[in-house]
Amino acid sequence: MAERTAQGRTYSELGGTGGWRHPVKMSVSITKEPDGIEPPPEWRDAYVPVLLDYDISSKSWSMVATFYYCETWYALGRPIPPYIEYQSTRGSPWKRVPLEERFVGRETNLLTGPRTDGEPDLVTIADKEFRQRSAGWKYQRILRKWGREERNYCDLK
Repeated sequence: MAERTAQGRTYSELGGTGGWRHPVKMSVSITKEPDGIEPPPEWRDAYVPVLLDYDISSKSWSMVATFYYCETWYALGRPIPPYIEYQSTRGSPWKRVPLEERFVGRETNLLTGPRTDGEPDLVTIADKEFRQRSAGWKYQRILRKWGREERNYCDLK
């Protein structure tokens, strides 16, 4: 079981949707040991975690993250694909590494948009999948490159 947190300022639009305004910190922790595998340390950063993976041969965890805001992408040097990867081996702290090719094209497996009005105690897989269908493409799958809309949006700012 995974536990997610998001801390930051939120906003709401009159009669419309709301969202996150420059989150300060997001985290993911594995609260139940998966089948005898040592869980990874808690992951915390200002990016949006989208995929958590365990490689049995190297006994290492990987976290792939992206971002909500163009400014964050600029600060990272405008990476393409628009993701960063962290690894943890046998309980070591997370370390940033180049994005591995094996993740490109994979579907994401983490809920990427925690609700600003609070989450229920348990978000089921069905709930997560329903909510992910309305998320942007870069939150649903690890893309090799951005679509025109996202690229133009950040390049025009």
